[in-house]
Amino acid sequence: MIEPTLLASHVKPSEFIAKAVLAKTSPDVESLLAQLPITPEDEYTFDEEAPERGWQPGKFHWLPVGRERGNAGRIKQANQPVNPIAERAINGMEALIELARQRELLKDPAAHAPTSPRDAVRRYFGVPSLDQLPKLDDNATAKTTRARARDLARQLRVRLIFDKVSREFTVAIEDDGIGQSPSKIHSTLLSLGSTTKADKWYLIGVFGQGGSSAYAVSKYSWVLSRRAPDLLGSDQDGAGWTVIKHVFPKGRRDDYFAYLASTPSGHVPSIPSTAADAAGISHGTRFVHIGYDFGRGGSAITRQLYAAMNHVLYNPVLPFDLFVGNTTATVYGNGYRLSSLGGKS
Repeated sequence: MIEPTLLASHVKPSEFIAKAVLAKTSPDVESLLAQLPITPEDEYTFDEEAPERGWQPGKFHWLPVGRERGNAGRIKQANQPVNPIAERAINGMEALIELARQRELLKDPAAHAPTSPRDAVRRYFGVPSLDQLPKLDDNATAKTTRARARDLARQLRVRLIFDKVSREFTVAIEDDGIGQSPSKIHSTLLSLGSTTKADKWYLIGVFGQGGSSAYAVSKYSWVLSRRAPDLLGSDQDGAGWTVIKHVFPKGRRDDYFAYLASTPSGHVPSIPSTAADAAGISHGTRFVHIGYDFGRGGSAITRQLYAAMNHVLYNPVLPFDLFVGNTTATVYGNGYRLSSLGGKS
């Protein structure tokens, strides 16, 4: 059961979340966490069989991501720092597709599912494979198609921020997709190795684990999500949020990645719909990875990220906007860029 009053008993939810969405440095996150009653990680040991054992009522606790104490090995799987960013972008594409699919089912429960992600994009958004866009004619229909693709890019945003004071990079990935209700975030966005996608051929990934590797190259990560109001079903409206960090238990070798939870069953902290509305939070999901380690190429990443994302996502099913400092560019993939050399743009 979600504890809806735990946050409100210590801070004003609308003010807290308004500051949380602006958190872009480690000191920002630590300042937010300092306002909350949190049991230190060494005072609570998660037991999958009895998670309530040792739980201190009225406090938040650090629980292993995926409710798996030995999750470090699985999360530390990215071989290049740019890969988790690409995975998060793909998750955002899936969220936009799933929003359209579920709204289709509201109108027609018998509607057959798309057979592939590209089939879904054609059906729901009227956009062909992105590498075909430059080859379209200059007629009105083609112009409308290109404009539609450009509008879709605005619904998925990747931001690279560098803070000169903390000397930290922050990567934020935001989508205006279906989102998740607070009661399901721990079992979906924070899961490892489990899936709700296996029978959905119109989605891209299966286990949704690749983006989690971003935790391994971040000092802190935080997530915020709100379900599209027309797709809540029996769930309660509101926004769920949490912070993820790397935990090194005293006297133990089994380091792990943990998130802030409000109940032994794993639910994340949440704010009511009124507070979410006051903070301007609409449906969709936001992952923010703070203190992002780009390795030796960190100093050049502001110049290289656009090229890297186009390379890794050679022909993505949907475009997205990439913000680097004061510069904005749309990522269509190198398939589009190469195609435009011999076609019309």
